[in-house]
Amino acid sequence: MPARKANKPAKKRNTADMLNAVAEKTGISISSLRIYQRNGVDIYDDDELREYVRTHANRTKTLKRDWVGVEEPVENADIQSLKDQLLRTVDRNEAQRMKTQIDGLLSAQKLEVLNASYISMVDTKAAFTKLGSIIRAGIMRMQADLPPALEGQSPSRMAKIIGESAEKLLTELSETESELWQSDN
Repeated sequence: MPARKANKPAKKRNTADMLNAVAEKTGISISSLRIYQRNGVDIYDDDELREYVRTHANRTKTLKRDWVGVEEPVENADIQSLKDQLLRTVDRNEAQRMKTQIDGLLSAQKLEVLNASYISMVDTKAAFTKLGSIIRAGIMRMQADLPPALEGQSPSRMAKIIGESAEKLLTELSETESELWQSDN
């Protein structure tokens, strides 16, 4: 009889040590491992335990991501294909991961649209200041150039000279318009 009592504690200690080793390796608590074992999972078989955790278990903060394996995100995933995959999946964790990925892609799309359609206030202010300076310089040049050109001209000729000068200024502005919106960096 004494030999039997000696074996039992050694077996329990050995099982506890093995449970501790699996818990340490995976980051799964011992109580969760015992529950998985009662559910028929061979907790000492890494592949079976990993598959069970991926499909059935809630992922806790202590779960070691390198042990369970993290699926690599699809580089060129589009929202429609992810939605199709989401409709076909039966795994809750996989569905949550896909929903998060879809939400991220939608947010990224919205940011791309916003970045493409809005100009920062600083850039806008700088561009209008530059535009104002160019217009002012053109008007000052017209004030200097026009009086001698208009002296002694008939009213119809004066109107023609003023129109040509204004058109020249507007042409210069339209040619430099794309440069106005460029930053000076």
